[in-house]
Amino acid sequence: MPSPFSNSLFSTLLGRRQTGDLSPQAILGGVTGSRFAPHAKFADLPVVVFDFETTGLDGKTDRIIEIGAVKYVRRREVERFSFLVHPGRPITEEITQITGITNAMLEGQPPISEVLPQFHDFLRGCVGIAHNAEFDTGFLLAESARLGIQCDYVVFCTLRMARELVKAERKNLDALAAHYRLTFESRHRSIGDILVTAAVLWNMLDENKQLACLKDFAPYQEVMQG
Repeated sequence: MPSPFSNSLFSTLLGRRQTGDLSPQAILGGVTGSRFAPHAKFADLPVVVFDFETTGLDGKTDRIIEIGAVKYVRRREVERFSFLVHPGRPITEEITQITGITNAMLEGQPPISEVLPQFHDFLRGCVGIAHNAEFDTGFLLAESARLGIQCDYVVFCTLRMARELVKAERKNLDALAAHYRLTFESRHRSIGDILVTAAVLWNMLDENKQLACLKDFAPYQEVMQG
């Protein structure tokens, strides 16, 4: 059986373990994640910007209906991950109005038990980025726990970064897009939100050269406990 890291990207990542900069973990014993040395340079690490659409706001009772993620190496997009997920229940008209996702679109889509392990494969060995990461990591932890998977990822929140670093009246994604003159491919759909989040991140980094090593991002880290 080939190693889950036998492709060229993960072979490179595994090779970097010798430098102490990176330590990707497979799903072994129900635990998956990524660990990095504090001195590792952010610009040198693979980054996955991710976003979930859900049936509601409570990770304990609501479910994911869309998982999107884009992987970047030195700010260049190298891979996308995008799946609709059947939540096992109908979604409300309110959620359809917000996301544009309908019950008909979710019919025949795979359950979270099929999609989430693939997402872990995509995220593993990378730095995670999300806007309002507390929301997305909450759902990631809850859905993973239902499948018996524990998570230990390094995830930073662009909302936390913007609250400290960006001189704009509001710091939601719409306001930040306006501040940086960005347009959405689609709003409240995972990939559309991700592309804007990534652009916001690059702008903040360009404006704040002091953010170089992972230790510099510590104030913006979302603690993963699960």
